[in-house]
Amino acid sequence: MELLLTDSEAMQLIKVFKTAIENHFKTLSYGDSGKITLVSFKDKRNFLLTYRFAESKKVFNFLDCETNHVLFRINLSNNFHRNADGTRISGNRINIFSEQEFNDKQDDATYMKCYPLPFEDIKNSDDFIEIFSDVCNYANIEKQDKINFEIHNQDTLF
Repeated sequence: MELLLTDSEAMQLIKVFKTAIENHFKTLSYGDSGKITLVSFKDKRNFLLTYRFAESKKVFNFLDCETNHVLFRINLSNNFHRNADGTRISGNRINIFSEQEFNDKQDDATYMKCYPLPFEDIKNSDDFIEIFSDVCNYANIEKQDKINFEIHNQDTLF
């Protein structure tokens, strides 16, 4: 595998302003998953935000469609990730694109370094809606009334 981005380019892609291409209104129940197609305002680059909503694990993946690299992933679970330097990150965490991790791991597959939550603007919470809001802030996703989540048997929170 070859990395098609540098760390700096990956961070620029995370921080560029973007919005949903289509409306995405969803009432979530355990076991649901989905994807939201996004486009950047500046150069019309496509991104994909996927999510999985389960009782024991909630996951968000933010992917650059041009390179097919995941730029960051958030795992809300009791599992763990081991970085190339041997550090073990347990519980809620974020994995971020990292050239250094790719070079250090030397497995031709792993290119994300893991950090515990909280991380920058992303809280350490098991609340799907709260973390989704943090993901949108971190990745500069403008919801513009195009994205709305509800949790089954709960009030609309977005």
